[in-house]
Amino acid sequence: NGSSLQRIEKYLMDVQAPKYPFPLEEQRVAAGKNIFDQNCASCHAFGRQRTGTVIPVNEVGTDRHRLDMWTAEAARVYNAYGQGHAWKFNAFTKTLGYVAVPLDGLWLRAPYLHNGAVPSLWDLLEIPEKRPLVFYRGYDVYDSQKVGFITAGPEAERAGFRHDTSVPGNGNDGHIYGTDLSPAEKEALIEYLKAL
Repeated sequence: NGSSLQRIEKYLMDVQAPKYPFPLEEQRVAAGKNIFDQNCASCHAFGRQRTGTVIPVNEVGTDRHRLDMWTAEAARVYNAYGQGHAWKFNAFTKTLGYVAVPLDGLWLRAPYLHNGAVPSLWDLLEIPEKRPLVFYRGYDVYDSQKVGFITAGPEAERAGFRHDTSVPGNGNDGHIYGTDLSPAEKEALIEYLKAL
């Protein structure tokens, strides 16, 4: 039977990502797979060399505030938390970067980056200077054009909270991978990412 924590862990390892609920253009998906394989797979495809590994923050260039506030002492305290219980924590560590994760179900995981500072996949494929500086998070209406949630307008403002990328910890810099693709290549890549 195992502990509740083990059952939750098993469920999370076995559950499948939800399928994209809107029509996909299959030719564009196929073209996007090639672009993904050439540009993204080494860090974001299951079983590849960097997937699940820590990418140094100096390489990826994303906001480092969360990384800097997580200390070796914090990891020690978290690992000691389970003492005296049937379950234990022992894998918390201090790293110098962020883990590159697989992208299954990515279409539903907006906003993007480790701190949620980029509202859509279209925005993520823009250079940081062209990404939205302020937007509203928490409105649950999906934007199938930009592949994220609607983050502007009266309803988004009413239902969401304001995310200002100039606030420390909210930065939208970094992860410039794919920003140099052509518009057609970006369209194909995003179509493939919707299908994951």
